[in-house]
Amino acid sequence: LGHPILTTSIHDDDEIIEYTTDPELIYEKYRKQVDMVIDGGYGSNEPSTVVDCTGDEPVIIREGIGIPVE
Repeated sequence: LGHPILTTSIHDDDEIIEYTTDPELIYEKYRKQVDMVIDGGYGSNEPSTVVDCTGDEPVIIREGIGIPVE
């Protein structure tokens, strides 16, 4: 994408869990594809809200946990 991404989990193709939230497992799996993983502890298995802030107005791409405030 050419720009930083901040996330608390990452979609996992594993059939048992939908999202990986363990920072150590994320690092082990993606360390060759990302520059840095910050260990902020385990995240939630509930999807977060995704907001596109690239335009003049923010656009909600996916509504999940978190309450968007205008």
